[in-house]
Amino acid sequence: MPWNSNDDDQEDHRDQKPRKNPWGSPQNEDRTRGHNQRPDWGRGPNSDDDINFEQMIHKLRQNFGGMLPPSHAGGFGFGKLAVFAVLLIAAAWMLSGIYFVQPNQNGVVLTFGKYTRTDEVPGIKWRAPWPIQSVQIVDVTTERRIHIGYSSSSDYPSSKTSNGGHESLMLTGDENIVDINFVVLWRIQDAKDYLYSIRDPEDTIEMVAASTMREIIGQTNIQPALTDARTKIQTDAKALMQKLLDEYHAGVTINNVQLQKVDPPAAVVDAFNEVQRARQKKEELKNLAEAYRNDIIPRAKGEAEKLRQDADAYAQEVVSRATGDAKRFDQVYSAYKSAKDVTAERMYLETMEQVLKNAKTVVMSNENGNVLPFLPLNETKTSVRSAPAVAAQ
Repeated sequence: MPWNSNDDDQEDHRDQKPRKNPWGSPQNEDRTRGHNQRPDWGRGPNSDDDINFEQMIHKLRQNFGGMLPPSHAGGFGFGKLAVFAVLLIAAAWMLSGIYFVQPNQNGVVLTFGKYTRTDEVPGIKWRAPWPIQSVQIVDVTTERRIHIGYSSSSDYPSSKTSNGGHESLMLTGDENIVDINFVVLWRIQDAKDYLYSIRDPEDTIEMVAASTMREIIGQTNIQPALTDARTKIQTDAKALMQKLLDEYHAGVTINNVQLQKVDPPAAVVDAFNEVQRARQKKEELKNLAEAYRNDIIPRAKGEAEKLRQDADAYAQEVVSRATGDAKRFDQVYSAYKSAKDVTAERMYLETMEQVLKNAKTVVMSNENGNVLPFLPLNETKTSVRSAPAVAAQ
């Protein structure tokens, strides 16, 4: 057969194109007579379709600017190229484990899906590349907010609005209904608990906020809730909300709870406003009465105290005068006992002095006992001074 030619024929036709056997391989194998070998199922080294690895490596070196090592006399070798490629891939794989943590972030590292550590210090970090370890970056400083009972029209970052419906209608302690809208401000405190302790942290915070506010409002009457108890409601709701989330290990901190609106339901708001106006009128009249009371009572108390003090002063004066008169009488009596005539005459003179001091009668007589005429100059002077006043009247 033509593909079973001997060695001599191969030597004579060495420079010619080799003939192919039916299996696609050239007839170039040495065969000995009586020892036939199986034909080669592949292409021989001198086939036109052989891949020239040296040319491929040379082209790669030209394309990559000499990054590949040069080939030596024996050739670069496919094994060396494979080793270099593996090392390059391994280096890229190791470098893929580098990640950055910003000052406002925490990095939570997982090893085969299990929590390993939390990187809180900002900077360049490294973890084992995928699929060994993975990292989740969490923003722990941004203040997030959840709106309960209404939709926010502002584009506030990291905010969530609860669904509408009747969730804003709450029952008060005196069996009234109020429409409450409020905002919960919160941030992440523990990145691990926030990611893995509860399934959906934001939905959990929303449900805890609504439940907490219903509990607080259920213990408060409608009138304080609408007026002066708003600050207390916010403080109590924040404390209770934080307590429940800590029990759930939610890993969040409630910064503040702000009541936006506390009103009666829309269906009864007009009637409620009438009641409020009546209450305000009542309070106004009550304040006026309190002002009048505060003016009258202190004044009456002051006058009563003044009369009491005047009475005490008068009593003290009378008692003191009586005491003095009694002591003076005792002294006069003692002097009278020691010198009766002198004391009697002195008492007579003092008495007459007191009597005649206020009398207007003047008695004048001469040696013969005749009464002399008297001109009251003092009375005449007084009459002259009072005459112009009488004429003016």
